[in-house]
Amino acid sequence: MLLAARGLLTDFSESFGGMNPAEMVTFVAGQVVENVVERLFARKIAQVIVDAVPTRDESTNLLDRDYQLDLFQWREGHMVASVANRFRRGLNEGYDAFEVFRAVQDHAVNAARAHMDRVTLEAFVAAIDQCEDESLRDALNLVCDLYSLWNVECDKGFFQEHGRLAAPRCKQITREVNRLSNEVREQAAPLVDAFGIPDEVLRAPIGLRHPR
Repeated sequence: MLLAARGLLTDFSESFGGMNPAEMVTFVAGQVVENVVERLFARKIAQVIVDAVPTRDESTNLLDRDYQLDLFQWREGHMVASVANRFRRGLNEGYDAFEVFRAVQDHAVNAARAHMDRVTLEAFVAAIDQCEDESLRDALNLVCDLYSLWNVECDKGFFQEHGRLAAPRCKQITREVNRLSNEVREQAAPLVDAFGIPDEVLRAPIGLRHPR
């Protein structure tokens, strides 16, 4: 995860290399929110892009795939920009690069995990788009919705702290995760069979519930 985080920070740095102020504004508007922009650049630049920064939307259908992708992409962009800012600030204060990275490693790991989650969701969506079997497509959509909303639910504190989700919306997400879990449970057997796990492995002692 730390290696992934290092790659993300390198990519972030290269993305800003050679950009003029106008290009930076365009790039940042699609990646981060106001408070991060204000720390990375002059406060007046943040004001220029305030209308382009994503805002909270409580009315969008939770099963809207673009909405799910937007949350994942926004979270990754925000985290990467935030840890990059902390890293840059430490270097500007004269600290050793290794020590700075060690100090922000928890933040960096979270950014890497957000990146991994976003890549996973995008790959899942791409696989669904390529699926031609209607019944299989429905099953994949169900599991994808569960994965997406469960992931957001697990990180709801972050989304609330940064103004993307309100408390009622988080409760709505939890209810939807519970509903989807019940639906997925009905298809548990074929979903497990799809992995081709041998019966002897499924019946192994580690997979059995022992009486207390």
